[in-house]
Amino acid sequence: MSLRVLDLFSGLGGFSEAFVLAGDEVLRVENNSLLSEVPCTSMQDVLAMRDRLHIYHAQGEPIREYDVLLAGVPCDEFSMAYSSKRSKAQRAGQEWNPSLELLEATLDIIRITKPRYWVIENVHGSQKYFAELGLTPRQTHGAHVLYGNFPMFHTENLPSKADRDKRWSEIRSNHRAYIPLQLSSNLRTAIVDQKTLFDDYNIA
Repeated sequence: MSLRVLDLFSGLGGFSEAFVLAGDEVLRVENNSLLSEVPCTSMQDVLAMRDRLHIYHAQGEPIREYDVLLAGVPCDEFSMAYSSKRSKAQRAGQEWNPSLELLEATLDIIRITKPRYWVIENVHGSQKYFAELGLTPRQTHGAHVLYGNFPMFHTENLPSKADRDKRWSEIRSNHRAYIPLQLSSNLRTAIVDQKTLFDDYNIA
């Protein structure tokens, strides 16, 4: 079974790696030029992509269909790590109101492209803010909180984000955000093996 997969904010490609290895048709979308050599990556801005899709949709043009949409929405606005922007603001006694623009753009793309399965990954600190847009976690795997419409699956002994830290790398945040192959593989297996349809977590 071959799948068509769209991976937004793809970084180093971990979220969709199992799909690539299985021979699926994968489009990774990333705007960091340092990651342009990651296989299957297209240098695009997700906000611009959303705007183009809105135009195509309004004009009645065909929209590319995907079986699976993956999105590792950047977590720097939501992280509770000591050095995060949120933690620094809170230590300074400042109210923290993160931007939800990228999450909103992701949800727009989901509404327009209508993938059968969609998964948004983020950190534990995202839950309070994602709830403002009606999202609640479907599953948590270690440091990875998953929102969306996908079959439940199991993982064990995932490495922590600290274990993946490369402190002096220009793409340190991408290494910390990298989604382990085990999670990607188990997600793909759950999707391929699913035998029945369900619609218990759709967005309007």
